[in-house]
Amino acid sequence: MNLLTAAWIPIQHQGNYQKISLQQLLCGEQTGAVCLPRDDMELACLQLLCAITQVLFLPSDKKEMLKYLKEPISAGIYEDACSDKMDWFDLNHEKTPFMQFRNVTPSKTEPYTNMDKLLAGVSDGANKTFVNPQGLGAGLCESCTAIALFNMANNAPSVGGGFQGSFRGNTPITVLIKDRDLRETVWLNILSEEAVGKIMPWHEDTKNQKPNYVDKDIAGKSIDASRIGLARGLLWQPAHYELYPPIENTICSCCGFKGLVYINFKKEKFKYSLKGYWPHPFSATKYNFDKDNKDEKINVTFNSFTTTAPAWTHLSSFLFLNKNKKEGGSPAPIIEQAKSILNGKPLDLIIGGYRYKPPQTATITARCHELFSLSEGWDEHEVGMRLLISTAVGYKQVLRKALYSFVSRAIVNAGSKKNKDRIGEICSSMEAIYYQRTEGIVRNRLAAIKADMLPAEKLTLHEQLKTIVISLFNQATEPYSQEPKMLKALALARRTLHKHLQELEPKG
Repeated sequence: MNLLTAAWIPIQHQGNYQKISLQQLLCGEQTGAVCLPRDDMELACLQLLCAITQVLFLPSDKKEMLKYLKEPISAGIYEDACSDKMDWFDLNHEKTPFMQFRNVTPSKTEPYTNMDKLLAGVSDGANKTFVNPQGLGAGLCESCTAIALFNMANNAPSVGGGFQGSFRGNTPITVLIKDRDLRETVWLNILSEEAVGKIMPWHEDTKNQKPNYVDKDIAGKSIDASRIGLARGLLWQPAHYELYPPIENTICSCCGFKGLVYINFKKEKFKYSLKGYWPHPFSATKYNFDKDNKDEKINVTFNSFTTTAPAWTHLSSFLFLNKNKKEGGSPAPIIEQAKSILNGKPLDLIIGGYRYKPPQTATITARCHELFSLSEGWDEHEVGMRLLISTAVGYKQVLRKALYSFVSRAIVNAGSKKNKDRIGEICSSMEAIYYQRTEGIVRNRLAAIKADMLPAEKLTLHEQLKTIVISLFNQATEPYSQEPKMLKALALARRTLHKHLQELEPKG
C-alpha cells in the first residue's frame, strides 16, 4: 500500500463508512470525518494527513496558503508533487518501507512482537482507565498499521525499556486547528515557507532532506536539531521496526475492513542523542532563559499531560507567547500562523495527548483528547483568557491546600495504615472531581471570551467556583466529621479553606 495513491483514509460521510485516498481528499473528490474506534488513532490519522501534505506541498506565503485552503488542487498538481516521493510512503517497499527499516534484528527472547504493542495503552496491564474492545490489536490492516506506526513514533511512549521517544519527548500534547471539512482542516495545519523560515532559520539548507528511514543515521550519533529539516522532523522514526508479511483476506481488528492484515512485527533499539530542540509545528513549548543572554532559550520542553488537569488549564500557553524574566513559552507554530490567516475569526482546536505519571514516562494512565471552540476575536483576549484560567485554577489550589491541611493533621490520628491511605486517596480524588464539576463553566466562558469580565460576571464566576470548592471539601471530610480525633484537624482545615477563599474574592 502506498499512502500517496491508495484509499487508506478511514472516513464517515452521510452515514457511510469508507476509505478514501489522499488525492481524492485534496482534489475535493471525496470528504468526510476521520472515523476510527479510538480518539488517539483519529488524531494520529489527521496528523499523518497534515505531515504528508506538508511534505508534498510547501505554500510560499500566506497568499498561496489561502489559495490552497479555498480551492481543491488539480489531479495534475497532486501527481507532480508525489512524483519524487513515492518511495517514502510505500508501506511494503523493498528498501524504504514507510516508518520502518529493513533487516531489523529482534532480541532472541522476543523475535515476534504483537501488533497491540503499536496501539498505545492496549497491552499495558497498568492502564485500567482504558476501555478497549477485546482483541483490538490482534491484527491491523495496512491503513491502521501505517497510522499506528506514525502515532508510536510521534505521540506515544516507546514500546519498552531502552527504546527512545520522539523529538517532542514521550507524551507531547498535539494542537491542531479544525475547519469546516477535512480538506480545509488539513490545509489550516500546513505551514507556509515564510512561517517555516521563522521557526527554522536553517530551512533553506535542509529542503532536500529525506526521512531517517529513507536516509539512515548511524546508531549512537549525536544529532544537531538545527540541522533537521521539515520533512525529516515530521517523519522521524525513533525506533527500528519491521513488519512481518501480512495475512491475506482477513478482517482488521481495529477498523473492521477486510484485506491484508499484519499480526506481528520485529523491533530493535536505535540509540541517538539530540542536541538542542526541534520546533514541531503542532506543539507549544516552554523554556527558561539563559542568564547572560535573555533571548537565548535553554531547557526547552514540550507541554505534556502529567496530572489530572484538563486541557483548558494549558490553553493560554497553546495560544499566546509568554515571556517573563526567567521563563517563557511559545504557542504551536500553526497557531501563530493562524492568527494572520483567520484574522480573529472563531477558532476550533483539536487538542490531544496521553497522560503519564512521572517518573514512569512509559506508562500511560489516560488518553486526553478534546475539542475547544473560541469565539470571534479570541486573539485579542489574551488577558481575559489568562485571568479566567488562573481564577479557576486558583480555586482548585485553595481546595487542594485545605484538604492537604486536613490530611497532614488527620493522618497523625488515623490509626492503621489502611485508614491513612484511605484519607489520602479521598482527598486527592477531589482535585479530579473539581475539574469535572467546573469543566462546563470554564468552557462556556472560554467560548464567549472577552477582553475583561464585567463586575457582575466576575462575581458570578467566583460564587460558582466557591460553592463547588466548599461542596467538595465537605464531601471529602464528611466521613470524619463525627470522629472526635479528627475534629481539631477538620476545624483547622476549614479555617484554612475560608482564609484562602477570602483572598480570592474579587476586589472592587
